[in-house]
Amino acid sequence: MLDSIGVTPRGVQKSAIDKGLLDGKSIMVCSPTGSGKTLVGEMALLRSVIAGKKGLYLVPLRALGLQVWNGLRERYESHGIRVGLSTGDYQNEGNELSDRDIIVTTYERADSLLRHGAPWLLDVGTVVIDEIQNLGEVRRGARLESAIIRLKRLIHDLQLIALSATVGTPLDLSEWLQCELIESDERPVPLHCKVLSTSNKDKTVRELVLTTIQSNGQAIVFQRTRREAEVECFRLAADVGRQLTEGEKARLDSELGSVENWGVSLPPELRTVLHDGTAFHHAGLGPNARGLVEHLFQTGRVRVVCATTTLAAGMDLPARTVVVTNVKTPKEHGQLLSANRLHQMLGRAGRPNHDKVGFGVVLTGSEGEAEEAEKRYFDQVEESGKVLLVPRYDRVRSVLNTPSSMTELLLVALDEQGETSLEEVEDSLLNDSYLIHCAMQDAESPMRLLNLGEISAEAAIERHALPESVRAAKQGSFGAVDIREKGDNVVGAIVTDWDGSQYACRFSSRTSFSGCLEGPQCSCGRSLDAHGMLCSHLLLLGASAATELGAIADYVIPLSLSESSPAGILLKLGLVEGGTAGKLKPTRLGRLINRLYLSIPTAREMLALLPQTEDKTSLLWLLRHLVGIESGGSLGESYDQLIDAITSNRAPISELAKRSGFHEGDINGLIETTTWLLRSIHAVGRLGGLLPVVTIAENMIQALDLARGHGPTGSDNGGYEHNESA
Repeated sequence: MLDSIGVTPRGVQKSAIDKGLLDGKSIMVCSPTGSGKTLVGEMALLRSVIAGKKGLYLVPLRALGLQVWNGLRERYESHGIRVGLSTGDYQNEGNELSDRDIIVTTYERADSLLRHGAPWLLDVGTVVIDEIQNLGEVRRGARLESAIIRLKRLIHDLQLIALSATVGTPLDLSEWLQCELIESDERPVPLHCKVLSTSNKDKTVRELVLTTIQSNGQAIVFQRTRREAEVECFRLAADVGRQLTEGEKARLDSELGSVENWGVSLPPELRTVLHDGTAFHHAGLGPNARGLVEHLFQTGRVRVVCATTTLAAGMDLPARTVVVTNVKTPKEHGQLLSANRLHQMLGRAGRPNHDKVGFGVVLTGSEGEAEEAEKRYFDQVEESGKVLLVPRYDRVRSVLNTPSSMTELLLVALDEQGETSLEEVEDSLLNDSYLIHCAMQDAESPMRLLNLGEISAEAAIERHALPESVRAAKQGSFGAVDIREKGDNVVGAIVTDWDGSQYACRFSSRTSFSGCLEGPQCSCGRSLDAHGMLCSHLLLLGASAATELGAIADYVIPLSLSESSPAGILLKLGLVEGGTAGKLKPTRLGRLINRLYLSIPTAREMLALLPQTEDKTSLLWLLRHLVGIESGGSLGESYDQLIDAITSNRAPISELAKRSGFHEGDINGLIETTTWLLRSIHAVGRLGGLLPVVTIAENMIQALDLARGHGPTGSDNGGYEHNESA
């Protein structure tokens, strides 16, 4: 079949075949962008289909899913292979996918299909996970890890194919996945990286871009924010336009005005710069506008794109030069980008069939910053008398061990397994986790990783200290403790260190004037380190208080460390109840919340506030609150006005974008997320007999479906994907 589409396996593809890919062996491929990893996944999927099984292809982004789906259809549907795409609609059980041979889906949609128990999942033979390094991403890595664990337990002899260009210490991950590891640093198109210090970034960007265009290349300039991307685009447009011939501009204008693009809504400022072969690209653009920009760049009509991270994850764009203008994150200016995120951006340069060489340039504001960036992101190797910068990647770490993630995983396990003890959940799921796999090999792991039941002071301390430190504290090796405070919300003491130094220490569950938890405090100034480990003085206080104060310490210390019991949270929310012999089982509400794909923080707020929601105004406020939780941000009253306008006036989205100040892409995203949450509110309201809010939600859902062109019975494609918000 590969011969029929003109593909001959090479490089990592041949290595995968040699390691048993076509015999069903699980494979993990770590190799640079453009080295042919995707074809390894495709070969495994084809093997599975030929053997009478289905294949799943998991991607991090909807846009990438659409690209993969289109590619698979073009190559294989003529051979009778049916390819499906499902990237949202978390409340749908997925029965419509049962006749597909290959299903392309996002991580979250795959997780939701598992929660619904889609029967056809048992027919899957191969699962391909693209960009596996996202396992370490804070907002979504825990759900991906959970889905991998459950897929491996559900499907006998599952072939797992994991793909990444940016994984540090990949052996750890491949061992947990039980995959044969293939590593390669060979790129079909060499990538030359450089870190430059400049006092005038605008001038440097202009010089790099024009040099590239004048040699018939294309460039991507990555900026931290949308506004910066747009401003850079406007700044470059005139200079870039002067490099185009009148014929090139005419062909570009002709394509923009062609019939197939009439339906694409473009912001006027984007249409203006497109005339000069320049564009900006971010999630604020509508999907059709982003698609048009990508198409014009792929065909060479557009020479420069100024983008946020929406272009970084796997889009096949022919950039000869990639410029990253800042290595700091947009929200926390003092925090550096992860190495994996930076190299994902630089990896867009030098794609096969487009260029003979690619250039990745990182800009900094001083020699000191340049030196820091080189040390943080690169190794230096000498070749032919020259010092080359070679990418250095971050180790992928599990993010499963947070109270919210653990609580959600416990609910998932109880829904799937029925009445179960906490010990059985730990044995069946958690002991198979990447979290435990890494902890067994990492001397820096805290003494206690898992605690699904009630959390004592001792357990809370052990989750924030190394084993040898806990043992030393219990033996009194760190010094002496004189407890001075003990109450409902504080435990405090004077701790005398082994050298006679004294420190004032306390665990406080009180809220400060600023609304923040006071938490653990020590006069040494190092209460908690970057890894959440307690200083020796607080550790000594905690160990002593756990022994001397009993129930007081068991109450105050876990609260001060923001530690909570997953089982206790679920019981308090009414999502689980006691069963026989001390076991737990999900309630009807718990099963519903799990299958609606609601996070625990979102479910908690919805259940607390829904009984007080009786009219559209209060429902809009609740929706704004819940969307903020899901998006990790905050929204103002303009959100209420926008959704009210859509559900009342049914104005076109393009018109609303002009009036509201929201970008069109943001409006589409807000509509999808709001529709998903409204369907959840509708379902929970029906179960709880909250008829007024059920009726209001029904009417709003119909209006939102019409706004999205789905009609009153259209299926939701909702659910927030956090990393498409750039």
